[in-house]
Amino acid sequence: MPGDASLARLFRDHSERWEIERVERGTEWVACRRDSDFIDIIGARDLAALRYRIEAAEREEAEEREPG
Repeated sequence: MPGDASLARLFRDHSERWEIERVERGTEWVACRRDSDFIDIIGARDLAALRYRIEAAEREEAEEREPG
């Protein structure tokens, strides 16, 4: 998976919109984004996968907002 596995960099790049935390069992990392209409929750086993999934969700959201 592409991306930087640094926790500090992940927080720097995404913590304004996502709450990121490590959980004890199963999925190792979870990110949650709350907007007025919905909640996005993403889980991953490592930081690189979490970064990849956060960025994919943000790209998808940007594409949905584009006119046309």
